[in-house]
Amino acid sequence: MPDHEFLRGLADDGFETPEIRPHSLEKIRIHNYYVSLFTTSMRLLWPQLAYLGLYSGPGRARLAGTGEIIETTALSALRMPHPFTKYILVDNDPQCIAALRARVAALPASRDVEFIEADVNVAADRILGSMPHFDRKSGLLSFCFIDPFSAELDFEVVRRLGKFRMDFLILLMLGRDVRTNFTKYLQDAHDTRIAKLIDHPNWRTEWRERALQPKDLIRFIYEKFDAAMTRIGYQANPPEEAHPIRIAGKRVFLYSLVLYSKNPLGKQFWQATRQGTDPQIRLGI
Repeated sequence: MPDHEFLRGLADDGFETPEIRPHSLEKIRIHNYYVSLFTTSMRLLWPQLAYLGLYSGPGRARLAGTGEIIETTALSALRMPHPFTKYILVDNDPQCIAALRARVAALPASRDVEFIEADVNVAADRILGSMPHFDRKSGLLSFCFIDPFSAELDFEVVRRLGKFRMDFLILLMLGRDVRTNFTKYLQDAHDTRIAKLIDHPNWRTEWRERALQPKDLIRFIYEKFDAAMTRIGYQANPPEEAHPIRIAGKRVFLYSLVLYSKNPLGKQFWQATRQGTDPQIRLGI
């Protein structure tokens, strides 16, 4: 089975199994493909490889419309042919963490896994405390997948984790949350969701001074997030390199997957990932 595919047709084990929509399968494939490239290429160069799954979920989900049970990203990362040396899985839902613990325990191969039951936005200290100890001789390279259900992601978490040598694959909920609720976020001066996401407290002032229109929204938010990432040492990632996820069979935009790395090799992996998982990109459509 190709590394970007996932286990499917699984039996119901009685643990938490939320429903997901078909478009989520594309997200899982992209995650798996990049992780496979990352571990396969880096395992001989770095003594320690750490995986961080923020908003990890329970490791399995039920596909809407068919009821089929599939494996999601946290368990996929544990099943890679070349595993990480350390896994840190974070979720605020106790049922998700309990299910994930049980499913990890049932895996045929043991892994060094730490579970953190907490809101990602306030869990930075616990995550940092769980990171492997290392020095120059025993170096550490990390990959972090951030998979929130909304735009309520505090950039401060990314900033603190970004002090490590770490690649980020981040889901930006620009369609389903930001575009859907933008009028409310713009008018409510006390709402800090977008300010925290893009690390820009005065974003409303800039929006109004530039006389931007609704059609400018997605690009504006994306460019401000990209600017925040470059300020903490990551390579710029123009909008064309983001991967849009849409409702399956339709053109309705939901969210973008964005990859950030401090090393040019990360961009090469990202390009290979998009080409390997999206037939339209692969065929040049």
